[in-house]
Amino acid sequence: MKYLLMLLFMVHPLAAQTFNVIHEKALKRDGRGKIEITDEGISYTADKAKNSRSWKYEDIQYFDRISRREFTILSYEDNRLLLGRDKQYHFLITEGELTEGDFYRIRDRLHKPATNREFPDVLNVQYELPVKHRHAFGGCEGTLKFTDDEIYYVTKNKKDAREWRLATDIQSVWSSDRYQLEIQAFDNNRREFSRSRVYKFDLKEPLDPEVYRSLKLKLYNLEAAHRPLP
Repeated sequence: MKYLLMLLFMVHPLAAQTFNVIHEKALKRDGRGKIEITDEGISYTADKAKNSRSWKYEDIQYFDRISRREFTILSYEDNRLLLGRDKQYHFLITEGELTEGDFYRIRDRLHKPATNREFPDVLNVQYELPVKHRHAFGGCEGTLKFTDDEIYYVTKNKKDAREWRLATDIQSVWSSDRYQLEIQAFDNNRREFSRSRVYKFDLKEPLDPEVYRSLKLKLYNLEAAHRPLP
C-alpha cells in the first residue's frame, strides 16, 4: 500500500499556480491579467484578450526569476519594433509570490538554462571567495560560493545575485591570474544578440589553483578521464 501511494503521488500532476500580474511594456501602456503555471507550460490571460499568450515549455527560450515578485519570459517570437529580436515579456506579481519551489519546477521542465537571482542560504559550500563584480560602470561586492554542482554569487545588490548550475548554466570559466575570474554564463543578454554574458570578478583573495583545476574538469566533463585507475 505504501508503494502504491508513492506511485500515485509521482504520476499525479502538480496543481496549477495562478498569480495576478502586471505586464510591463517599454513603449506601451502596461497590461494586467493572470499568470498560470502548469505541468504543460505557462499562460498569460490578459484583461484585453488580444494580449493573452500561452507558452509550452519548449516555446520558452529563457526564464529569469528576478525576485519573488518579478520575472521575465523570453519567447521565440520576433519583435518587429526591435528589428526581429526575440520578444521578451516582463511581469510583476501583485498577489502571491514565485517561490524557489515554483522556480525549480519551471526550470526542471524547461531543460534549458534559467536565471535565479533570489535564493535561500547556500548549503554545502566547499569553497568561497570575497569578490567585486565589475559592471560597465563601477561594480558591486559580494561572495562567490562554490558547491559540488553550482556557483553562487551572493551580494546585497539583489538583482545582481546569481545561482548557476555547472551542468547547464555556465559555458566556460577563465582566470588570467589568481586575482581574476571570469564566468561566461548563458544569459538573456539584451545588449547583444548573443545568449551568453561574461561576468568579471576581482578576487580579494588568491584563487586556489586546485579549485580552479577541479572547476575546469567538471565544466568540460573531464573528471572521469583524469581519475586515477583503481
